[in-house]
Amino acid sequence: MDADYPAASDPEWLRRHPDFPAVLAFYCDSLVAPLRGQRLMMKLFGQRAPTEIAALIVMMHVTARSPGDRPTVTRIQDRLPGARQTAAFIALLRGFGIVQAERDATDGRIRYLVPGPLILDGLRDWVALHLDCHQRLAAAGLSGAELSVIGGGHAGRLRSDRAFFDAVIHQCAPWLDRSIRPLTRFPDLAWLDEHDSGLYLALTLAEQSLRLSPGGWLAAPAADLARSLGVSKSHIRNLINAMERRGLVLHDDRRQRLRLAPRFSGTIERWFCQQVSWLAAAAERADADRAIHGQSSVTLPVAMS
Repeated sequence: MDADYPAASDPEWLRRHPDFPAVLAFYCDSLVAPLRGQRLMMKLFGQRAPTEIAALIVMMHVTARSPGDRPTVTRIQDRLPGARQTAAFIALLRGFGIVQAERDATDGRIRYLVPGPLILDGLRDWVALHLDCHQRLAAAGLSGAELSVIGGGHAGRLRSDRAFFDAVIHQCAPWLDRSIRPLTRFPDLAWLDEHDSGLYLALTLAEQSLRLSPGGWLAAPAADLARSLGVSKSHIRNLINAMERRGLVLHDDRRQRLRLAPRFSGTIERWFCQQVSWLAAAAERADADRAIHGQSSVTLPVAMS
């Protein structure tokens, strides 16, 4: 990405766009939507550790150049802490048909993990959402030549071009290192990400605040939030109380309404800018790499993938 382009050096430049609140609200809603009301999906993917296991399975599957690179339970365990927890979660994914097992053609003892459409399509939509939001905020007032710098149309290509999707995922490999992710730069969000549905609760409250009452009070009954996020009312109450103790949310005098603390709203905005900019830069690297090395996919032949 061109160093002269403002968001390349300062992702928070995106906050200047007049549609920034609307785009951020759309982003928050779109991240929560696939899990809303889905108790099982929230249980599986509502916190950091299980999501990292699924992400590693996809990354190893998409970028494998030989059978020795393909994901197996043992290879996933070797890359992540908590071998027993990892094996148990992979067993759940297999049990629900989200990940399939494929025997090696020459050694039946080896079983490769093959992510199904739910994970692959979900990942494609997740990355495309980031690229779409970045383009909407970065494109205002730019010329055609400048638009080419920010990768106009990357979201659409991600959905229509399998090789480009593979190339983008390949460029996202550093994301598996938690210290690289934008989220870890924001301790309050990293703390929420360690709690079941914590980050999704924050995104839900942020979306409601942006759409319904910017900077104002929200009527956010625990029962409604629990139903939406597929968790218990007591869990929501405990999490909101913990957020209040950290100074992330404020209650009114009767404790019937709440609002995000201004500093926490700012944290979500800055994280969003850095998140979409990171993934837009990965798409740019994928474009550049394909221009140098050609258009071929980095994955195994179809018969093996």
